[in-house]
Amino acid sequence: MDRQYNDLTVRVSLYMVVTFFHGIFHEESGYMIKTDVVIIGGGATGCGIARDLALRGVHHYLVEKGDFANGATGACHGLLHSGARYAVTDPEAARECISENAILRRIARKCVETTGGLFVRLPGDSKRYRDTFLNNCEEAGISTEVLSASRAIDLVPELNPSIEEAVVVPDCSIDPFRLCMLNAFTSRHKGGGILIHHKVIDIVKERGRCTGVKVLDRFTSQIKEIRAKIVINAAGAWGDTLARMGGSDAPMTLSKGSLIISNHRLTNMVINRLRAPSDGDIIVPNEAVCLAGTTSIPVDDPDAIEVDPREVDLVATQAEQMLPRFGTTRLIRAYTGVRPLLKAETSDSRSISRGFRIIDHKNGMFSILGGKLSTYRLMAEKTVDAVVKEFGIKAHCKTADIPLDGQDELSGYPLSKRLKSIDNIVCECELVDRAQVENAINSLGIQYIGDIQHRTRLGMGPCQGGFCTYRALGIMQETGRLTPDESIEILKQFLQRRFRGIRPALWGDQLREEQLVESIYLGILNMGQQA
Repeated sequence: MDRQYNDLTVRVSLYMVVTFFHGIFHEESGYMIKTDVVIIGGGATGCGIARDLALRGVHHYLVEKGDFANGATGACHGLLHSGARYAVTDPEAARECISENAILRRIARKCVETTGGLFVRLPGDSKRYRDTFLNNCEEAGISTEVLSASRAIDLVPELNPSIEEAVVVPDCSIDPFRLCMLNAFTSRHKGGGILIHHKVIDIVKERGRCTGVKVLDRFTSQIKEIRAKIVINAAGAWGDTLARMGGSDAPMTLSKGSLIISNHRLTNMVINRLRAPSDGDIIVPNEAVCLAGTTSIPVDDPDAIEVDPREVDLVATQAEQMLPRFGTTRLIRAYTGVRPLLKAETSDSRSISRGFRIIDHKNGMFSILGGKLSTYRLMAEKTVDAVVKEFGIKAHCKTADIPLDGQDELSGYPLSKRLKSIDNIVCECELVDRAQVENAINSLGIQYIGDIQHRTRLGMGPCQGGFCTYRALGIMQETGRLTPDESIEILKQFLQRRFRGIRPALWGDQLREEQLVESIYLGILNMGQQA
């Protein structure tokens, strides 16, 4: 997914930190790489596993078919759960969330905005559910405070004035892209290998045991082989596919969730509906926007999903009930991802536990299934515990105690921090300057425009890249990363991907802006005539 949330500093982008040491994402030369553990998947869990292995002194490689946070991690709503959402339906997951919430606020402070959260009860919402909710939160160790309607509106003036009460919980907003990259930074700094844009095409097996992977470099089409003693399958929704490559299976229930993004930050607190979890009952502030969601629809193929316009209508309607201004605020994008849930025989994916499971396939492969972004560190810890036990190593987990490396030079919200020193702006919406774009390009040799977006916020604002992407491609062309023909082809592909996200929200001001963008590219830039 080509989006991210929290801001980076003006002159020191996240990728400057991630690539502080020379050659940080350059693979070893040759076709064969040897290591102790290979991790498949560059989402939060995979990157968390890499960091944990690094801190325990276990050599490893992580491979990811796209950029970091390519799957469910990058398609989430950016909520660091307090656990309150699961207090009634999934108490174990609730306890895990509140414990990890406290840890991440401490070790990942530059990834987390401590917004706090409100569960609001609207007319018709059950008081009995409220009572059960409060009791279960207390049992799970989740702090709560009941507020009158007037006190809640003092905290969030845009709340529906007809609310009857609200409950304060320690929800937070979190940046999943920054989280992945900082975990990966520790891994590589301590000798681990990181290969993004490398797709696993086969699991190497010898005498029935998984002994490595074959990966396809999407830049060069070169096939590389990574030999390892242990293969960790942290591929999320693609986990069963990878397990089957290794001769096993990892049964899961896949659930599609769609979200929408407003072009205004309507609340400084996370807003939840005080009722049983349902569609469209969460609003999360991130940077200068809000994300509202989500839906829950069973799917079979994580590569064959798209946002249904009816989902956009449903989520927007539900969000408007909590924040009436959501009904008149411009929506700039809709997106969707797939939750890799534990296997369950039910048509209601919301009733499936948000817990996780580690499978030792007894063939050299371990699979980590289920879980949530909020519990990624715990999932990584338990997975690495199983791996070091297999190796006979006595090394304890340190990830709960040591802050993420690379945070000192980063800033969080608000956007105004970028105004301190900025010149030669490339993206007006997000105040991204040329120096940031050049740094991202030069530090990795980026050829994917989405990678620049993830590291600088370029194209993440109201225009959704319509007025800045071609400028960034021009810079890539000037630096010799792309030829003119390549940059045009990438621009065409980007515009198609961009439109898929914008199309479900095309009305009002967003429709008028899209017509302007279309006129510029088809008319002035003559894109429609490009062969």
